[in-house]
Amino acid sequence: MYLKRLTIKNFRSFDEDGISLIFNKGTNAIIGENNSGKSSVIDAIRIVYSTVTYRKDIYFTKLDFHVYPDGSIADYAQFDVFLEDVPRRLVEIWNPQSQGGRGGDFHIRFQKYISPKGVEKVRSIYWGFGTEGNQLSADTFDATEVVFLGALRDSENEMKPSKSSRLAQLLRNLVPENEVRAELVQILDEANKKLLEKEHIRKTKNTINQNLERIEQEFLNQQIDIGLVEPIFDSIASSLRAWVKPKWVLINISDPAYGKALTYYQTHKESKKIQKDEKGIYFEISILDNEVGIDDDVANRISQIANSSFELYQNGLGYNNLLFMSAVLGDMAIEKGGVYQNLLLVEEPEAHLHPQLQELVHVFLVDTNKKDENIQIIYTSHSPTLASKIDIENINLLYEHGHRKHCLPFSEANLKEENKKYLQRYLDVTKSQMFFARGILFVEGISEAILLPAMAKALYRPFEKYAVELVNVDGVAFEPFVNLLSSDKVKTCFPKVSVITDDDRCNKKDDENYIDKNYDYDDVCAEVKLNLQNGKPSVRCSDLEALCSSAGFKFFTATKTLEYALCCSENNVCHMIEALKKCYKDLGLKLEKKVETLSELSEKAACVWLFIRAREKCKGTVAQYISQVIMNQHISREKGQQVEKEFTIPAYLKDAIYSVTEN
Repeated sequence: MYLKRLTIKNFRSFDEDGISLIFNKGTNAIIGENNSGKSSVIDAIRIVYSTVTYRKDIYFTKLDFHVYPDGSIADYAQFDVFLEDVPRRLVEIWNPQSQGGRGGDFHIRFQKYISPKGVEKVRSIYWGFGTEGNQLSADTFDATEVVFLGALRDSENEMKPSKSSRLAQLLRNLVPENEVRAELVQILDEANKKLLEKEHIRKTKNTINQNLERIEQEFLNQQIDIGLVEPIFDSIASSLRAWVKPKWVLINISDPAYGKALTYYQTHKESKKIQKDEKGIYFEISILDNEVGIDDDVANRISQIANSSFELYQNGLGYNNLLFMSAVLGDMAIEKGGVYQNLLLVEEPEAHLHPQLQELVHVFLVDTNKKDENIQIIYTSHSPTLASKIDIENINLLYEHGHRKHCLPFSEANLKEENKKYLQRYLDVTKSQMFFARGILFVEGISEAILLPAMAKALYRPFEKYAVELVNVDGVAFEPFVNLLSSDKVKTCFPKVSVITDDDRCNKKDDENYIDKNYDYDDVCAEVKLNLQNGKPSVRCSDLEALCSSAGFKFFTATKTLEYALCCSENNVCHMIEALKKCYKDLGLKLEKKVETLSELSEKAACVWLFIRAREKCKGTVAQYISQVIMNQHISREKGQQVEKEFTIPAYLKDAIYSVTEN
């Protein structure tokens, strides 16, 4: 059984229209910028499954009702829960009319009411599939085991010895049989007896009992016993502790076991689990598990050093988080009678983990479900690393638009099958940062990616100030991104998202304005100039414009290409030629002389474009040079200095920058 859909209405930041989230088996992510409602969704799920009195670790209060922009407060809130693979024995929620007869649902409504004493309170109404009269029992909620790991979780304390520690809970579930528990208690009892045979332990016990006798005299005269812990199973569980063994231990040259360690190293140099340097010989402690022939003295020394290891408080926060999640998931994997779903809710699993370790955590979570389909994981995240790794269809994107919160489950986005494959392959960490932005600007290549940040600063619209993410699709594959961020229910989930592309006119041989690909800058003529002026945008460009329009994206095009559009003024032509002279010293001078022979700006622009078209490798260098010109001139203007040959930002790029920053 697993959670398939959750609808939330009038809860905290979500209004009466509410949001619907779609989840799948396995690992699911809820992503979005800060304050988009991710934690509220997790709390809603926790409230949903905390209906039984003895399981309440979170409560719905009057403060949880939605407050509208005009200050009015909602008088009800509702959670609708839809499940899949529901066993028929859960008759209170099983829906026989669902597809395949495997669905189920239940609903919770919170309402305000006035008590007989005149106090405003909150009451809850629960019902299963059908009408409100179909009441729910504790058995329904006991069928799902929920574990919550909060963003501010204290993994160190959760793992310390106590009755409620994760280690204690794991052991209780691993050892349900009374016979095995009795065996463990017997071992502990024998250890206590051996301790009491020691003189100092016996003296400690006798001293306490003698003092008790003096205090209580003959009326009470209590006696105590001492040992490791009280010889009952719960004491064993409560006393369990975890510590981290080092991966490598060093037997240094002054160690008595060094001679035998050196002998073993000399005959096993090919092993990756042994390393030697000037300090001594390093052994990976796992060598004791699968290597044979190690001298007993060396093996004992390795174990002795390894056991002098780190307590939890000496670990980093990130590693303790991993230990904590490992214990929780280990407990969930144990089959328990009457439990049909294990639901792990995690806020920010990336907390305190570097990107590479985040990737390993993702793999670990996914593999956990593959081994046990009853485990479903839902986490919230700000991590582009995790967002780039999880299956596209398992992501819910929360965002704000039109002064209200929305959710776009990517499983409901307008994605074609080829779109999904493309995004799964190319949606890397950098591109995934767009999910956490306020505005997105999609561009074709590296030249735009270099130039636009400098232009935005020169226009006093720096992207970082307006939380704009610049996404280089490295080509013209805009369609997957447009379809990802739109659905049949909404246009785009971002109020400020734009696409910049070349219109690629004059590219087709059957076009009357076609410009031969063999033309170079020496071939510039009136015909080339007129073709560029009269040409129409390519079919690709027109189709993309139509797609963007239907999805609510703003669309901006360069006449022909970026490089041609940059030559929009005499000053710009000069700067472009200077940039090209940095790449091609001799050819750059020839280009400069050729341009000097031309009288019209459109001819000069065509000449520069033809030069660059035949030498694609120079585009990045040209963009770097021009971006530096723009920044230097911007700094000079800031200082009140006169700027010579001021670079003019093309109008379409200006409009694109304004479109994603502010109106």
